[in-house]
Amino acid sequence: MDKYFILFIFVISYVLVVNNRISAGQKWDVVFLPDGPFFTFLSAFIIFAYLKVVIKYVGEKDAQDANLLQTYLKYFSITFVVYLFASNLFGFIIATIFDTVSRNFNVQTLIAVNMDRVVEFVLFGSLYLAYLYSKENDSYRIKINAYDKALASSKIQQLKAQLNPHFLFNNLNTLDQLIEEDKDKASNFLHDFSELYRYSLMTSEKKLVSLQEEIQFTKSYFKLMEEKYLGCYTLEIQQHEKAPDIQVPPFCLQVLIENAIDHNVGMLDNPVHIVISMDEDIQVTNNKIVKQHKKTTGGRALKNLSTQFTLLGNKDLVIEENETHFKVRLPFINKPTDV
Repeated sequence: MDKYFILFIFVISYVLVVNNRISAGQKWDVVFLPDGPFFTFLSAFIIFAYLKVVIKYVGEKDAQDANLLQTYLKYFSITFVVYLFASNLFGFIIATIFDTVSRNFNVQTLIAVNMDRVVEFVLFGSLYLAYLYSKENDSYRIKINAYDKALASSKIQQLKAQLNPHFLFNNLNTLDQLIEEDKDKASNFLHDFSELYRYSLMTSEKKLVSLQEEIQFTKSYFKLMEEKYLGCYTLEIQQHEKAPDIQVPPFCLQVLIENAIDHNVGMLDNPVHIVISMDEDIQVTNNKIVKQHKKTTGGRALKNLSTQFTLLGNKDLVIEENETHFKVRLPFINKPTDV
């Protein structure tokens, strides 16, 4: 039991005793003596003990009760009856031993004593149940938070499991085309691609990597694309001085570069220009030279990326599009100061 709760119960006990002594007209040198709260304090813990026993034996049956208020009222009611019965039975046994039954168990005395017991039980029983409810609620909230984090982590790993094959298969298709066109280029592409894929495996278990790492990975990936498209696509990266402090999900920039290449037709005299920049967020922008025959399926990588940012930073990415440009804004997950 929490020490602050115990201290609070002692203070309540002391205040009750002081109030009773003042009401009884006792002298001021007696009113504040510290001996009085002991028995009231002990009564409080007896009530707590009764409640614990009732909750232990009744609680399992009510564990699935959807209405928590009804459950706690049941604890309170059962314990109230048990407490009054046990207190009177114990008092009767003591009175019998000392031959004081007629004095202590007349109607007037019984009513007065039991009214005091009712007040004590209502006060201390309610406080204890409120304390238990608070603890139970805190424990439940901790479990829910832990469950949410575990679920989010699991979902992120599932999303990465989808992105990694996506990265692999797209580049194997590129390799297949290069083998038919130029075997030397295909050999260079395969060497560079194996290095990239090794990095992707190393980061597959990470939720976040540094922006610098992701930028380097994106540069290496774009170098592969240059082997295939020969100047039809360009990449400009405008790094910010705070870039080393920023972390991002792995592959987030690579996915957007791939998306720009996949949905636009770059030409030597009219290339697709891709720009990565930073301000209040990370921005990936490209001019649009849309393919005549758009894919009827796809977009999974972009949707997965959106879900990752929502899970990791509670903020979704933003897509801005007009007739000439396509922009994706990635929110900072751990926003640095003075960006």
